[in-house]
Amino acid sequence: MPEHALDSPVTEKDLRRRIGDLSLQLRTSGTQTKPAEPRFVDFDMIRLPNGDVVGRKKVIVMSGGCSVPTCTMCPFTNLNNYGIDGGTTRESLLDQVRRTLVRAEDEPSYEVLSLYNDGSFFAPREIPRDVQVEIARLVAASGVKRLVVESLPQFVTEPVLAPFVEALGEVDLEIGIGLQSADMLVRETLVNTRISQVSFERALTVMAGQGADPKIYLMIKPPFLTDGEAVTDVVQSVDYLTGLGVQGITLCPTRVSRNTVAWELWQAGLYTPPNLWTVVEAIRRVHERLAVRVACVNLRGTDFESVFPDACPTCGDRVVDALMQFGESGEAGDLPEGCTCQPPLEVTGLDHAIITARVVEQLNVLERSRV
Repeated sequence: MPEHALDSPVTEKDLRRRIGDLSLQLRTSGTQTKPAEPRFVDFDMIRLPNGDVVGRKKVIVMSGGCSVPTCTMCPFTNLNNYGIDGGTTRESLLDQVRRTLVRAEDEPSYEVLSLYNDGSFFAPREIPRDVQVEIARLVAASGVKRLVVESLPQFVTEPVLAPFVEALGEVDLEIGIGLQSADMLVRETLVNTRISQVSFERALTVMAGQGADPKIYLMIKPPFLTDGEAVTDVVQSVDYLTGLGVQGITLCPTRVSRNTVAWELWQAGLYTPPNLWTVVEAIRRVHERLAVRVACVNLRGTDFESVFPDACPTCGDRVVDALMQFGESGEAGDLPEGCTCQPPLEVTGLDHAIITARVVEQLNVLERSRV
């Protein structure tokens, strides 16, 4: 994993603090508690790490949100009860899960349940330990064959995971971790996520010991990067992960949502989401290593207001449809052919000095505009 030091007198720690402070300043927490019911429910087909394509129910329960909401592009904190006292209770979480597991006659069949809480499932401040285990028991009795949750790696420890896995019984467990990038500058400063290489690799070891599968998310074009740098970032990150034996990788093209650093950059004309053809190029360059999945809801922008990756009006929908088909099949033949709108793409390396200078300049613009 690239861990280059900076030649610039501006340190990564200083940039990380400035970006983190700005991220937190932009967060909104309403004064009215949102109802204790899932804020998002959807059904689709998903390709498992072994290649099987099965039905999935995806649910995001209403919660108190992420306890570490510093990421520069993440809008979820603005959609839950973040910062509201009593916004989420033990019983409200369990009640939402119980209702989720009741299979309605008109809902599609599924064997995978993706159960998200807009944060880290295994963070005790977000979901208490006893509630985590009770949720596992409920899932085990529901007929679900595979449960997917998400967490920052520092919360994935053996004392936490062992009783959860035991309560799940025969249900397979997959844990999503938003690593976002294998490059330390990109991950810890530009994305501003609280994930170190040490905590990530330790979590992978714990998961392997408990029989849980990793599902690792990588961003395509985090804030402050160019499209050309973004492709390199994906390729290097996939190389790093496959070197660790990780097979479950999902690429997440960045979208821009309100109350985030990414939105402020976009408003100032300093950032755009990745072009859809950049997404295709990144996939093509890593496909020989493994059939990555793509988070295509990010390309439709259907769950909340956002500026999402796009191309021209002629090919945009066609490319998204092809990416969705690829997400199920994993076959390179399902990737879209080119279009006359396809912009020139110069794939460049991750030069930390160049990137850092750009970040400093853009942060100065944002900070001046907020004075």
